[in-house]
Amino acid sequence: MEWVSRKINPSHYPVGLGSQEQEVMKLLDVGCDDGAHMIGIHGIGGVGKSTLAREVYNNLIADHFDGSCFIENVREKSNKHGLQYLQSILLSEILGEKDIKITSVQQGTSMIQRRLQRKKVLLILDDVDRKEQLEAAVGRADWFGPGSRVIITTRDEQLLASHDVQRTYQVKELNKNDALELLKCKAFKMHYFDPRYEELLNRAVTFSSGIPLALEVIGSVLYGKSIEEGKYVIHQIEKCPKNPVLAILKASFDSLEEKERSVFLDIACCFKGYELAELEDILEAHYGENMKCYIDLLVDKSLVKLIHGTKPCYSRVTLHDLIEDMGKDIARQESLVEPGERRRLWLLEDIRQVLENNRVSEVHE
Repeated sequence: MEWVSRKINPSHYPVGLGSQEQEVMKLLDVGCDDGAHMIGIHGIGGVGKSTLAREVYNNLIADHFDGSCFIENVREKSNKHGLQYLQSILLSEILGEKDIKITSVQQGTSMIQRRLQRKKVLLILDDVDRKEQLEAAVGRADWFGPGSRVIITTRDEQLLASHDVQRTYQVKELNKNDALELLKCKAFKMHYFDPRYEELLNRAVTFSSGIPLALEVIGSVLYGKSIEEGKYVIHQIEKCPKNPVLAILKASFDSLEEKERSVFLDIACCFKGYELAELEDILEAHYGENMKCYIDLLVDKSLVKLIHGTKPCYSRVTLHDLIEDMGKDIARQESLVEPGERRRLWLLEDIRQVLENNRVSEVHE
């Protein structure tokens, strides 16, 4: 099946995850209904935790469960909207009911236990970073019916241990062959591969440490470049050995033109998760020109992604949290002390401070 998937759609199949998906499936032991179980997937940022969880979810959803729910970006959602918001998503998705109102976390935990304790459910909490998130949504395995499976992805292995998640899997970096395959997919779009690039690609693979996000981004940066241009890019990245992923992301940002950088920072700081049509309207009102080509370019550069809905107009624009963090850090560098000196504000406390003190730089008015 993995071979067939690669041949049908080589640029979109998650290279190197086939064997890892099998390992997670063993931990899930879906055919066993002796109780509900929690499984933790952990690893460094950009290694493919969310991709692996999504593959497992897509292969399990159809036949085995009474209800299912994949909550992505738990860290971001809980910070923006609170823990009750996570609880309402969970209940709405699994029960198929809209507008479930939850007024407190305590009410939410009680409702989850009462309404789901007899249901066999599949639940994924993606990008968890605090114990309170787990306590609010999946306090104990017996909140759910026999045969239920809860998958938690996180960078923090100790967080899983603190919540007594005993079945865990650490996502592995890609081996050299898989890393080269992914890099070639991005750099050459599976067209003819010029063997003169071999040394250049091997350097990129070594520096990327087998991290898929880094390989995707650097492949996108190398796309269309001559060997000499590619060598220059790799040389610039190799100057920052302490954090290879950040160096690669920054190189991709630096390769953008000025307006492309500005659009990227707008999305990273303010518009992650927006519907594509709405985002295009907002940006066109600001820049006074069609934004489709800019967003398409950022997608080609692997800096942003489109999550497609049932119709093209329902597509949402998102980006990896490491790329989001890089964008926000670049925006923050405009003024580390005075938020009013920055072009973009996204934290409520910064916005409140600027409005209360009327401290907006004339340059950005």
